[in-house]
Amino acid sequence: MRRLLLLLALLCALCGAERAAAQYYTWGSDPPQKWSAIRTPDVRMIYPDTVAGIARRTLFYIRSVRPDIGYGFRHGPMRIPFVMHPENFQSNGLVMYLPKRVEFLTSPAVDSYSMPWYKQFVAHEYRHAVQYNNLDRGVIRALSYVLGQQGSTIGLLCMPIWAMEGDAVMSETMHSSFGRGLQPSFSMAYRAMGSVGRDRRNIDKWFCGSYRDYIPDHYELGYQICSYAYARYDENVWDRVAWFGSRNPYMLATTRIALEKYYGTNVRKLFRETFDALECHWDSLPRTGDSAAPLVAMPEGNYTTYQWPLPLSDTTLLVLKTDYDRPSRFVRLDTRTGAEEPVCYTGLVSTRPSMADGRVWWTEYRRSTLFEQRVNSQLCYMDLADGVPRTAERQRNTLYPTASGEEFGWVEYNPDGRYTVVVRHGEGPERRFETPVRSEIHGLAWDDRTVAWYVLVTDDSGMWIGRIDSDGLHPITEGAYITLSNLRAGGGKLYYGSIASGRDEAHCYDLMARREYRITTSAYGSFAPAPADGGVLLTTYDHLGYRVAEQRVAADDSLLIPVTPLRLPVNLVNPPRKRWDVVNLDTVRYTRADSVGQSGEFRAKRYRKVPNLVNAHSWMPVAFNPFAAVDEHVIDLNVGLTLISQNLLSSAEAYASYGWNRHEGSLVNLGVRYFGLGVRFDLDASYGGNQLFYSLAGRDGQGNPVYQSRPAPDKYYSVGLSATLPLYFQPVSYTHLTLPTTSRV
Repeated sequence: MRRLLLLLALLCALCGAERAAAQYYTWGSDPPQKWSAIRTPDVRMIYPDTVAGIARRTLFYIRSVRPDIGYGFRHGPMRIPFVMHPENFQSNGLVMYLPKRVEFLTSPAVDSYSMPWYKQFVAHEYRHAVQYNNLDRGVIRALSYVLGQQGSTIGLLCMPIWAMEGDAVMSETMHSSFGRGLQPSFSMAYRAMGSVGRDRRNIDKWFCGSYRDYIPDHYELGYQICSYAYARYDENVWDRVAWFGSRNPYMLATTRIALEKYYGTNVRKLFRETFDALECHWDSLPRTGDSAAPLVAMPEGNYTTYQWPLPLSDTTLLVLKTDYDRPSRFVRLDTRTGAEEPVCYTGLVSTRPSMADGRVWWTEYRRSTLFEQRVNSQLCYMDLADGVPRTAERQRNTLYPTASGEEFGWVEYNPDGRYTVVVRHGEGPERRFETPVRSEIHGLAWDDRTVAWYVLVTDDSGMWIGRIDSDGLHPITEGAYITLSNLRAGGGKLYYGSIASGRDEAHCYDLMARREYRITTSAYGSFAPAPADGGVLLTTYDHLGYRVAEQRVAADDSLLIPVTPLRLPVNLVNPPRKRWDVVNLDTVRYTRADSVGQSGEFRAKRYRKVPNLVNAHSWMPVAFNPFAAVDEHVIDLNVGLTLISQNLLSSAEAYASYGWNRHEGSLVNLGVRYFGLGVRFDLDASYGGNQLFYSLAGRDGQGNPVYQSRPAPDKYYSVGLSATLPLYFQPVSYTHLTLPTTSRV
């Protein structure tokens, strides 16, 4: 019996250390702030008071999709808390066990498509709650009674990660008009590679990735397989996979067995069939080439991304370059010779650069020194004369810096979800233009001919372009569920990327004629157009990465292709797929009446931090140290019991264990960690154990010293308390510039 318990505990510990690495780790705490909570029969929203409006809005979308979010599965979503983190610019969402919760980074994604971020998040992450609930059944559910939530993580072994993410991408695609799975860029890498399904080498590379070659991630792979399987078998195959795995986890290869049992297939065969069908569809499309002429050759054998080209002269460009060899960096390209000269290294760039008067501006993600969940978008700049990157102080929530002459503008994002366009003219005072509530800003541009600022907007109507000034936001184009990106302007025209034609192409909008035109024709895609003398600089895609190219434009605009405004893009590169009978979140509107009604039905209450510090989520019928198991991958098991706790705010972790072995006897251990104040506090305590001790010398009745001849067993105790300051530093440069201007400092 003891061996069985030890084996079971070892299995759970290994699951926690490996597959559940994305489930059980120190997520990182937020800065100190007041929190509130809203409890409903289905979810619990836990959020800082600064994002109360976002919490209410997200809750409304959750309740809107709940009847349909379990489509294709026999069980709906589990009851689960949503924890919101508003000060992290790197938007993301995670569903986790240990303890179970949904982590929501509320800042909208910089590179978005026509679906608002909060709707996309709900359609994707809430689908994971459905998958988890269907995996937490049968034997897995029985293990959860024995082991707590830790037992439920074993169910995650019964469904591959690519299937879980692919099914979730399918969910957000089916709950929208033209979702992520249908975006041309989502299949672009596979289309450029060609013969993926006919590649008879080991397919593990396609599922596990590569450190040498670029391989699309499990989101892209999973969606293609999941959408094909649904069309092929006219049902969600993962329902049966989850059902079989949750009842037979001891078979280990449950996905393979279930696919063979119910569908007569396997993962390898499903992969081949998926890409054979996709390539058959792609081969049937009209052959096209790139109308834009490449300016430099791509490095062979090293997947390279050139982004956002900016003209320095008639023959030189400034480009942001990333590859597998070195960190992200600005390089100077000579279009005549192809020679490349590094200018400066950057951090992780958040929004595209802008250049004027010999100075380049961009933004980078910068993590707080103390708090992991405070990640800013920092304004940076560089003078071309010296090539030294610098940081603009106190500009930590900046997006889309745009410089032109004496005008300098940027977009500010507030954690409460509001965007503000800020404009500075020379050394004059700032002008601040507020944007509509519940709108996302995904681009900013200045046009010298119309002397106006333009923004790229995402809201319930889709994506559109508007002119912004002190009187408000004025629409230039109509909202449509067509993804637009990388807005720039010049000479009375707006330049941007669009998927209206079914591929990613460069478009422009003539502000005088009030007409939209397509500039490029591409084999796979053209991106980030920027006006240059006599043409448009951009990047095109092939299997080696993104290359710099130029599209020449006739003076009379005769080469431009007129575009008819549509509500949806042409669905060109995706094979026909059956739609789910579910709600389309694009049609869901969150009104003031909804807000008032929901506030009356579900009242917010203060979320007290101290009473919620202890949240025991798992236990084990053995004694071990979970901190050492996760941090150091050291698993030392003894007969006994372990209780594990972690609060929902990820600021406190603890465990308590009682164990016995024949060498030390009984031993009680306690470990506590607290991160909520920036300073990390660690408490370690132990009691028991038959350790050998020498006592101090005593005296007999005559006063003679008596010494202990050999050590005697006895119990011991130890208590340790430490405080550390886990500072996180990034290589940055600082300047005395306090406000961005176009003048030299």
